[in-house]
Amino acid sequence: MRFRCVCKSWYSSITSTNFISTHLNNSSNKDHGYMVHMAAVFRKPPVCTVVCDRTYSRISKYPISFTFHSCHAEIVGSCNGLLCLFENRRGRNWGNVINLWNPSIRKFKRLPDSSLSGHYDQISNGFGYQSETNDYKVVKIYSYPTGDIMQNGIVAEVYTLSSDSWRKVGISLRPKVAVSSIGTYSSATFVSGALHWLGYFNTEFKDLQSEKGILSFDVNNEKFGEIALPNRDTNYNKGLASIGLFKGKLAFITFGCYNILVLDVPCFIWVMGEYGVHESWNKLFSLQLGHFENFFGFTRHGDLIIRKNVEVPFVNFKVVSINPETLHEMDLVTHHLPSIAFTFVESLVLLD
Repeated sequence: MRFRCVCKSWYSSITSTNFISTHLNNSSNKDHGYMVHMAAVFRKPPVCTVVCDRTYSRISKYPISFTFHSCHAEIVGSCNGLLCLFENRRGRNWGNVINLWNPSIRKFKRLPDSSLSGHYDQISNGFGYQSETNDYKVVKIYSYPTGDIMQNGIVAEVYTLSSDSWRKVGISLRPKVAVSSIGTYSSATFVSGALHWLGYFNTEFKDLQSEKGILSFDVNNEKFGEIALPNRDTNYNKGLASIGLFKGKLAFITFGCYNILVLDVPCFIWVMGEYGVHESWNKLFSLQLGHFENFFGFTRHGDLIIRKNVEVPFVNFKVVSINPETLHEMDLVTHHLPSIAFTFVESLVLLD
């Protein structure tokens, strides 16, 4: 990017949409990919580390060039070389500190404050790319008490980079279904042009009992939707569950109930073969995770990244990758509480 200063014609070429798109396509089509991780809790200005997503060897480090006002932050998502970073900040402006950052060109943009007034508890974020208009969007979901089990207990707003502003969006699902909650502080999974969160739904047809499901948000038409989990007769309210991106497809992961006495936690991985088609859910893997403690996500090649207990349960931990096909396990040199972007490419995408 330093060549932008050579002359006006070079600047015009390098910052043109066609040049940026061509560079992004070349970066995305490489056989190898990258992951980015940073400490979710830190005592000094954080650094993002870029690693190879096959060997996990360190490629480079990027000092974050903007200021954090607390010691808690997370990577909400990654799209086309842009990282969305959310600062978990307490106080009057809690929940409103979000930055978009392109580490490759050292450019960042702090998003304006929320458009919502009143007191809400923020519980989730999402970051996605709108291909139809070449735009980027951030979604924030808040919870609030309704006093009515059949009224949505969440409210949402969306930020678009092109307008540099937030606006409230409505949540309308099928009749007699309401969203009661979303996983606390969970970030969305972006796949097939939509953001996805694991949440709880109330329905009059289930005696007003909450059940797990997937809340989706189409970044193109800005409509919310509901995706049913596989095996409708299974009670997923017991044990842990998560969603993720497995080799480009939506995945649902369940973990058996565990405690200090459980030595080997079972894990089941379901993948939706054809997006939006419930019958295409397929259980691909069943495996044991040992002293499982936390699931972070999948690499581009389908390895699980988890945190495990070591020696003394709930005291010593390590972060490892596990190949679900071969069960090969590799220790990762990273933070015990990392925030991770599982797909990252170098890009020249601007934040103008």
